[in-house]
Amino acid sequence: MTSPSPARRRGSRAEVPITREAIVDAAFRIIDERGSEGFSMRSLATELGVFPATLYWHVGDRARVLGLVEQRWLEGIELPDDHTDWKVWMRQLGCRYRAHAQRHPNVARIISIERARNTDAMVIPDAVLGRLAGLGLTGDMLVFTYNAIVGAVQGFVVMELARIAEPDAESARDTEDELRGLDPERFPNITAHFDVVADRVLSVRWSDGAQSPLDGSFEQLLTMLIGGVEALIAPLQ
Repeated sequence: MTSPSPARRRGSRAEVPITREAIVDAAFRIIDERGSEGFSMRSLATELGVFPATLYWHVGDRARVLGLVEQRWLEGIELPDDHTDWKVWMRQLGCRYRAHAQRHPNVARIISIERARNTDAMVIPDAVLGRLAGLGLTGDMLVFTYNAIVGAVQGFVVMELARIAEPDAESARDTEDELRGLDPERFPNITAHFDVVADRVLSVRWSDGAQSPLDGSFEQLLTMLIGGVEALIAPLQ
C-alpha cells in the first residue's frame, strides 16, 4: 500500500486540472489509503488544493462522490459469462466480489455501509436480479431472495474485513487473552468450543481478514445460498 500523498494547501493551484475524473481518482485514493475516517468533502478538497464548493459544482455532494467511487470500484469486478450455469455464475460472482473487496477493503466497507448515489453503479444488482428472475422467481420471492443473497455476501465480506482498532501484536494478544478468559457460566458454548472457533469465527477473532481470511466459511455461505435458491425454484421447474 502506498503512503498517502501530501495534501496541498487548499486554494492553491492544483497540480492537475480539476475534473470529475481527477476528483474520483483522489476520492478513491483517500478512502483506499485512509479509510472512511480520513475521507470527507473537506479532506478531498484539501487533497486537490481547491475549496469544497468546487467539488460540489463538479460532482455534487458526498453521496454523489461515493456513488462515483462505487462505480469505479465495481468496474474491477468482471461479471461471469451469461451462458454460465446459474449456480456456477452465482459462486463466481460472489468469489470475485470478495476478492476485489480484499484488494480494496476500505473502499468496500464504505460503499457497503453508506448510501451512495449513482445509477450507473447498478450493473451487478441488475445482473443478479436478471439471473434470479430467469429462474422463475417473481414478486416478493424475487425481492426476498435478492436481498438475502446480496445482504449475506456483502455482510459477510464487511464483517470479515472489519477494521481492528489497534492492529498490533500486543493488542491482538490482549484480545486473545480476554476471549480465552470468558466466564464459562455466562458463555458456556463459546468456552466449550473455544479451541475450535478461536480466531476462526466472526466475533471471536483477533486477526483481521487480511491476516486470517475465512475462505472455508465463505465457500459454505455460497453453498448454503445456492442450495436455498435451488429449493425455492424446484416447484417452479
